[in-house]
Amino acid sequence: QKKASTLRLYLANQNNHVNNGSSEYLIIECWETNVSYPVSVSMARNKLMNNSSRDVCSSLFNAQDAFACLKKRGQRMNISDALLDQDICPGVGNIIKIESLHRAKIDPRRSVSSLSEGELRRVVKHTRQFSMGWLRTGRAGEKLVYNQTVCGTCKGMSVKMQKFGGGSDFSRVNARSANNASGGGIAFMSRVTFWCGICQPMTTECLDLSTCHHSLTSNVDENTSNNEITRQFNQPAAFSRVAASMGCCPQHGEKSVKLCRARNSNYQNTLRIFFTCKYRGCQYFSWADGHFPNCSCGKKATLRISKTERSGGRWFLCCSLGDRSKASNINTRVAGCGHFEWATDVHLEPLGPFLTPLL
Repeated sequence: QKKASTLRLYLANQNNHVNNGSSEYLIIECWETNVSYPVSVSMARNKLMNNSSRDVCSSLFNAQDAFACLKKRGQRMNISDALLDQDICPGVGNIIKIESLHRAKIDPRRSVSSLSEGELRRVVKHTRQFSMGWLRTGRAGEKLVYNQTVCGTCKGMSVKMQKFGGGSDFSRVNARSANNASGGGIAFMSRVTFWCGICQPMTTECLDLSTCHHSLTSNVDENTSNNEITRQFNQPAAFSRVAASMGCCPQHGEKSVKLCRARNSNYQNTLRIFFTCKYRGCQYFSWADGHFPNCSCGKKATLRISKTERSGGRWFLCCSLGDRSKASNINTRVAGCGHFEWATDVHLEPLGPFLTPLL
């Protein structure tokens, strides 16, 4: 799978290049598709000026304007969608949204209409602060929940993740089933979202951590074992030590090691995980799934993470080729045995802190 490149455009009225009000055509090449999009310089300038007071990276940013627009135009949306709507909050992306909501202690699934004025102002404040910190340094600030398994604030294994969003009408979004949580609406807003179940409760009554912890653990699926419940809310010993079976680069040491997934590999090794070295040119390589079971296809089971509403953030082992019984067209699609089992500490602890949700 090819990765998209980022193209940043600065539109200006240069005396010798562009005449005021003239129409130009911008050609954007993305992967193998050419897209022609008409651009009016005057329209672009007007949009820039009209949105500057809400642009989180603009020197003309006005917190009151951003708050008023978010409250008025986002009232039928959840806060996650509202922040990604570029007509409401220009410049806000998925990482900014996730980390700002965490710092504001707001659950991303809450509707804008359910938030108090104080909570909305807190969201605006942290969105601006995180964005400006990124702009000044050129690097994103500390990621407390994004792509994490342990919350950087409360230090518990309470980080949840789910792919949702993409609907402009919050009631319609809530009405969709968990399987269709990312369907319909605006595709750009359907993103994998992270939040801490302890630090970002659905209600303000749960801001007391002990109360929230009891509430969350009491609602865990009845089939979840006590050990799994403990692992969800307490940082395991594996994160404070290096497990014996972890990879270690003989040249650059264990701190240079990272965990990767084989995506462009042969049939036998598709989606397997391995250790490699961060340093360019280093040849260190070691499979990280030697302790995983084999599926019925004779291949190593693949470690994946759930992104659904019910079990988002929970790791499982499956056949990398899927389930042949659910294949839509068995003649044109290679399908697997359908192996599935929830991952346990035996599978996860040897991977320690190298394991991240977006692996």
